[in-house]
Amino acid sequence: MAVAKDAGEPLARATVRPDVPMQMYTCLPQVLALGLAKSLGQRGVDDVRVSWPASVSVGGEPALRVDVRAGYDEGMYAACEVAALEGAAGLPELADEAMLAAALEDAAGAWETSLRAAHVVAGPLAPLLEEYFDLLDCANREVEVVYPNGRVATRGVLAGMDVWGRAAVRCASGRELNISPEQASIRPARG
Repeated sequence: MAVAKDAGEPLARATVRPDVPMQMYTCLPQVLALGLAKSLGQRGVDDVRVSWPASVSVGGEPALRVDVRAGYDEGMYAACEVAALEGAAGLPELADEAMLAAALEDAAGAWETSLRAAHVVAGPLAPLLEEYFDLLDCANREVEVVYPNGRVATRGVLAGMDVWGRAAVRCASGRELNISPEQASIRPARG
């Protein structure tokens, strides 16, 4: 099945069970978005990046969103879904349902392995933080911080990330604003 062209349409689903402490699941969407971006890049998709917190962009346009619902049934698990965004039409045929689901499963497994290898971790993104920021769309560029109601809260430079998945935006005043995915979204600054 090729990637659907309709925005919001589910493209793939997977259930993952990384054997990590429950509090680490908070950054699973970011981990999976990074895994999708890397997998697409390895398959020849040009200019694929992670969009904070858990989306993938291709050529600077939003393409895929990762949604995760965690639960407990004979152990922790996460029901994951990849949905198409407006830019998804630009994805090649190789981004099919099986490839996307496998990318989610591989990313969860690799993350579990990296957390175990670290033994003591400051936060869920610690072993992947540098890689995540390197692939982050708008890193070190001017962005707008947008409240869930659509209003722009502020503008600044996307200056960093912490090990819990919060974005750091440095405002013109020099103040650094730390944003969790629940508080606001980030988009490239508009004219």
